[in-house]
Amino acid sequence: MGVLSCVQHLMLAFNALVFAGGTSLAAVGLWVAVDPSGFQHIVAAEGVLSAGAFLLLAVGTALALLGFLGCCGALRRSRALLLGFFILVSLVFVTQLVGAVLFLLHWKQMQPELLLSELRRSYRGDEGAEVFSTAWNTLMVTFSCCGVLGPEDFGNGSCFQELHPGTPWPRVCCARDGLLQAGELLGWEQCRDRSRGYIHEQGCFSAFGRTLQQFLSLPGICSLVVLGVEIFAMFFAFCLYYNFD
Repeated sequence: MGVLSCVQHLMLAFNALVFAGGTSLAAVGLWVAVDPSGFQHIVAAEGVLSAGAFLLLAVGTALALLGFLGCCGALRRSRALLLGFFILVSLVFVTQLVGAVLFLLHWKQMQPELLLSELRRSYRGDEGAEVFSTAWNTLMVTFSCCGVLGPEDFGNGSCFQELHPGTPWPRVCCARDGLLQAGELLGWEQCRDRSRGYIHEQGCFSAFGRTLQQFLSLPGICSLVVLGVEIFAMFFAFCLYYNFD
Protein backbone atom coordinates (compact mmCIF):
# COMPACT_ATOMS: atom_id res chain seq x y z
CA MET A 1 0.00 0.00 0.00
CA GLY A 2 2.88 2.37 0.71
CA VAL A 3 4.36 1.87 -2.74
CA LEU A 4 0.95 2.31 -4.36
CA SER A 5 0.39 5.53 -2.43
CA CYS A 6 3.82 6.83 -3.53
CA VAL A 7 3.05 6.04 -7.17
CA GLN A 8 -0.32 7.77 -6.83
CA HIS A 9 1.31 10.91 -5.43
CA LEU A 10 3.94 10.91 -8.19
CA MET A 11 1.17 10.56 -10.76
CA LEU A 12 -0.68 13.51 -9.23
CA ALA A 13 2.44 15.68 -9.10
CA PHE A 14 3.36 14.90 -12.70
CA ASN A 15 -0.09 15.64 -14.06
CA ALA A 16 -0.39 18.79 -11.96
CA LEU A 17 2.78 20.07 -13.66
CA VAL A 18 1.45 19.07 -17.08
CA PHE A 19 -1.85 20.82 -16.35
CA ALA A 20 -0.07 23.98 -15.16
CA GLY A 21 2.24 24.02 -18.17
CA GLY A 22 -0.59 23.42 -20.61
CA THR A 23 -2.70 26.15 -19.03
CA SER A 24 0.22 28.58 -19.28
CA LEU A 25 0.79 27.77 -22.95
CA ALA A 26 -2.90 28.15 -23.71
CA ALA A 27 -2.97 31.49 -21.88
CA VAL A 28 -0.01 32.79 -23.90
CA GLY A 29 -1.59 31.57 -27.14
CA LEU A 30 -4.87 33.29 -26.26
CA TRP A 31 -3.00 36.48 -25.36
CA VAL A 32 -1.18 36.52 -28.69
CA ALA A 33 -4.39 35.77 -30.60
CA VAL A 34 -6.38 38.52 -28.87
CA ASP A 35 -3.64 41.17 -28.76
CA PRO A 36 -0.92 40.40 -31.35
CA SER A 37 0.39 43.99 -31.47
CA GLY A 38 2.66 43.44 -28.48
CA PHE A 39 4.48 40.63 -30.30
CA GLN A 40 4.92 42.31 -33.70
CA HIS A 41 8.46 43.37 -32.80
CA ILE A 42 9.37 39.69 -32.35
CA VAL A 43 7.53 38.19 -35.31
CA ALA A 44 6.64 40.74 -37.92
CA ALA A 45 4.78 38.32 -40.22
CA GLU A 46 1.13 38.51 -39.22
CA GLY A 47 0.26 35.12 -40.75
CA VAL A 48 3.04 33.33 -38.90
CA LEU A 49 2.17 35.11 -35.65
CA SER A 50 -1.49 34.10 -35.96
CA ALA A 51 -0.61 30.49 -36.77
CA GLY A 52 1.79 30.36 -33.82
CA ALA A 53 -0.86 31.74 -31.47
CA PHE A 54 -3.41 29.08 -32.43
CA LEU A 55 -0.73 26.38 -32.28
CA LEU A 56 0.17 27.41 -28.72
CA LEU A 57 -3.51 27.50 -27.82
CA ALA A 58 -4.13 24.03 -29.26
CA VAL A 59 -1.05 22.42 -27.68
CA GLY A 60 -1.67 24.11 -24.34
CA THR A 61 -5.31 23.03 -24.26
CA ALA A 62 -4.38 19.45 -25.15
CA LEU A 63 -1.73 19.31 -22.40
CA ALA A 64 -4.10 20.84 -19.84
CA LEU A 65 -6.79 18.28 -20.67
CA LEU A 66 -4.25 15.47 -20.50
CA GLY A 67 -3.00 16.62 -17.08
CA PHE A 68 -6.57 17.04 -15.83
CA LEU A 69 -7.45 13.53 -17.02
CA GLY A 70 -4.43 12.05 -15.24
CA CYS A 71 -5.15 13.89 -12.00
CA CYS A 72 -8.80 12.81 -12.00
CA GLY A 73 -7.85 9.21 -12.72
CA ALA A 74 -5.36 9.12 -9.83
CA LEU A 75 -7.59 10.95 -7.34
CA ARG A 76 -10.79 9.08 -8.14
CA ARG A 77 -8.97 5.76 -8.59
CA SER A 78 -10.81 5.39 -11.89
CA ARG A 79 -9.46 2.64 -14.10
CA ALA A 80 -11.33 4.03 -17.11
CA LEU A 81 -9.71 7.45 -16.77
CA LEU A 82 -6.29 5.91 -16.20
CA LEU A 83 -6.69 3.72 -19.28
CA GLY A 84 -7.69 6.77 -21.33
CA PHE A 85 -4.68 8.66 -20.00
CA PHE A 86 -2.36 5.76 -20.83
CA ILE A 87 -3.68 5.55 -24.39
CA LEU A 88 -3.39 9.31 -24.99
CA VAL A 89 0.17 9.51 -23.64
CA SER A 90 1.08 6.47 -25.74
CA LEU A 91 -0.26 8.18 -28.85
CA VAL A 92 1.73 11.34 -28.06
CA PHE A 93 4.84 9.26 -27.44
CA VAL A 94 4.56 7.39 -30.75
CA THR A 95 3.77 10.61 -32.65
CA GLN A 96 6.88 12.30 -31.25
CA LEU A 97 9.07 9.36 -32.20
CA VAL A 98 7.69 9.21 -35.73
CA GLY A 99 8.00 12.99 -36.11
CA ALA A 100 11.62 12.97 -34.93
CA VAL A 101 12.56 10.16 -37.32
CA LEU A 102 10.81 11.82 -40.27
CA PHE A 103 12.45 15.16 -39.52
CA LEU A 104 15.93 13.66 -39.41
CA LEU A 105 15.38 11.67 -42.60
CA HIS A 106 13.89 14.54 -44.61
CA TRP A 107 16.36 17.13 -43.31
CA LYS A 108 19.29 15.03 -44.52
CA GLN A 109 17.61 14.47 -47.90
CA MET A 110 16.52 18.08 -48.39
CA GLN A 111 18.23 19.81 -51.30
CA PRO A 112 18.53 23.62 -51.49
CA GLU A 113 17.57 23.54 -55.18
CA LEU A 114 14.02 22.47 -54.28
CA LEU A 115 13.63 25.39 -51.87
CA LEU A 116 15.21 27.77 -54.37
CA SER A 117 12.78 26.77 -57.11
CA GLU A 118 9.80 27.33 -54.83
CA LEU A 119 11.20 30.64 -53.58
CA ARG A 120 11.69 31.99 -57.10
CA ARG A 121 8.23 30.86 -58.12
CA SER A 122 6.17 31.97 -55.10
CA TYR A 123 7.95 34.66 -53.03
CA ARG A 124 6.24 38.05 -53.54
CA GLY A 125 8.31 40.45 -51.41
CA ASP A 126 8.37 42.29 -48.10
CA GLU A 127 4.70 43.15 -48.25
CA GLY A 128 3.53 39.75 -49.44
CA ALA A 129 0.46 38.85 -47.39
CA GLU A 130 0.25 35.15 -48.17
CA VAL A 131 1.71 32.59 -45.76
CA PHE A 132 4.66 31.63 -47.98
CA SER A 133 6.06 35.17 -48.23
CA THR A 134 5.44 36.07 -44.60
CA ALA A 135 7.11 32.85 -43.46
CA TRP A 136 10.19 33.58 -45.61
CA ASN A 137 10.33 37.18 -44.39
CA THR A 138 10.30 36.01 -40.78
CA LEU A 139 12.96 33.39 -41.52
CA MET A 140 15.27 35.87 -43.27
CA VAL A 141 14.98 38.48 -40.53
CA THR A 142 15.34 35.97 -37.69
CA PHE A 143 18.42 34.24 -39.09
CA SER A 144 19.93 37.35 -40.73
CA CYS A 145 20.05 35.62 -44.10
CA CYS A 146 18.90 36.27 -47.66
CA GLY A 147 17.15 33.83 -49.94
CA VAL A 148 18.06 30.15 -50.03
CA LEU A 149 21.64 30.47 -51.25
CA GLY A 150 22.11 34.25 -51.27
CA PRO A 151 20.82 37.57 -52.67
CA GLU A 152 21.14 36.29 -56.26
CA ASP A 153 18.08 34.09 -55.67
CA PHE A 154 15.80 37.08 -56.36
CA GLY A 155 17.27 37.78 -59.80
CA ASN A 156 15.75 37.69 -63.27
CA GLY A 157 12.99 35.17 -63.81
CA SER A 158 11.79 35.18 -60.22
CA CYS A 159 8.31 36.20 -59.13
CA PHE A 160 9.88 38.88 -56.94
CA GLN A 161 11.59 40.54 -59.93
CA GLU A 162 8.38 40.49 -61.94
CA LEU A 163 6.51 42.27 -59.14
CA HIS A 164 9.37 44.62 -58.18
CA PRO A 165 11.36 45.40 -61.33
CA GLY A 166 14.60 47.21 -60.63
CA THR A 167 14.76 46.04 -57.01
CA PRO A 168 17.57 43.48 -56.65
CA TRP A 169 16.33 41.85 -53.43
CA PRO A 170 13.77 42.49 -50.65
CA ARG A 171 14.49 44.81 -47.73
CA VAL A 172 14.44 41.90 -45.29
CA CYS A 173 17.85 40.99 -46.72
CA CYS A 174 19.30 44.26 -45.42
CA ALA A 175 21.09 44.66 -42.08
CA ARG A 176 19.30 46.50 -39.29
CA ASP A 177 20.39 48.47 -36.25
CA GLY A 178 18.02 46.66 -33.89
CA LEU A 179 16.62 43.23 -33.17
CA LEU A 180 14.56 41.50 -35.82
CA GLN A 181 11.95 43.46 -37.76
CA ALA A 182 11.75 46.26 -35.17
CA GLY A 183 15.17 47.63 -36.12
CA GLU A 184 15.61 50.31 -38.77
CA LEU A 185 17.56 49.57 -41.92
CA LEU A 186 21.17 50.69 -41.74
CA GLY A 187 20.88 52.00 -45.27
CA TRP A 188 18.71 50.89 -48.19
CA GLU A 189 20.90 52.49 -50.86
CA GLN A 190 24.02 50.82 -49.47
CA CYS A 191 22.09 47.57 -49.27
CA ARG A 192 21.06 47.93 -52.93
CA ASP A 193 24.71 48.49 -53.83
CA ARG A 194 25.62 45.37 -51.84
CA SER A 195 28.01 47.25 -49.58
CA ARG A 196 29.67 45.11 -46.94
CA GLY A 197 27.87 45.24 -43.61
CA TYR A 198 24.62 46.50 -45.10
CA ILE A 199 23.29 43.25 -46.57
CA HIS A 200 23.10 39.68 -45.39
CA GLU A 201 25.16 37.70 -47.89
CA GLN A 202 24.55 34.29 -46.36
CA GLY A 203 21.72 32.14 -47.66
CA CYS A 204 19.10 30.85 -45.23
CA PHE A 205 19.75 27.19 -46.04
CA SER A 206 23.28 27.29 -44.67
CA ALA A 207 22.35 29.75 -41.87
CA PHE A 208 19.53 27.56 -40.61
CA GLY A 209 21.63 24.41 -40.97
CA ARG A 210 24.48 25.94 -38.96
CA THR A 211 22.10 27.12 -36.23
CA LEU A 212 20.44 23.72 -36.12
CA GLN A 213 23.79 21.98 -35.69
CA GLN A 214 24.83 24.40 -32.95
CA PHE A 215 21.72 23.88 -30.87
CA LEU A 216 20.80 20.34 -31.86
CA SER A 217 22.17 18.96 -28.59
CA LEU A 218 19.85 21.11 -26.45
CA PRO A 219 16.58 20.18 -28.23
CA GLY A 220 17.80 16.60 -28.38
CA ILE A 221 18.37 16.47 -24.62
CA CYS A 222 15.01 18.16 -23.97
CA SER A 223 13.26 15.71 -26.29
CA LEU A 224 14.85 12.75 -24.50
CA VAL A 225 13.78 14.18 -21.14
CA VAL A 226 10.21 14.61 -22.39
CA LEU A 227 10.14 11.08 -23.78
CA GLY A 228 11.52 9.76 -20.49
CA VAL A 229 8.84 11.60 -18.51
CA GLU A 230 6.17 10.20 -20.81
CA ILE A 231 7.50 6.66 -20.28
CA PHE A 232 7.33 7.14 -16.50
CA ALA A 233 3.81 8.57 -16.83
CA MET A 234 2.68 5.51 -18.79
CA PHE A 235 4.37 3.24 -16.24
CA PHE A 236 2.65 4.99 -13.30
CA ALA A 237 -0.73 4.85 -15.06
CA PHE A 238 -0.19 1.16 -15.82
CA CYS A 239 0.68 0.40 -12.19
CA LEU A 240 -2.32 2.28 -10.80
CA TYR A 241 -4.65 0.73 -13.37
CA TYR A 242 -3.81 -2.81 -12.28
CA ASN A 243 -3.81 -2.04 -8.55
CA PHE A 244 -7.03 -0.03 -8.28
CA ASP A 245 -10.25 -1.95 -7.87
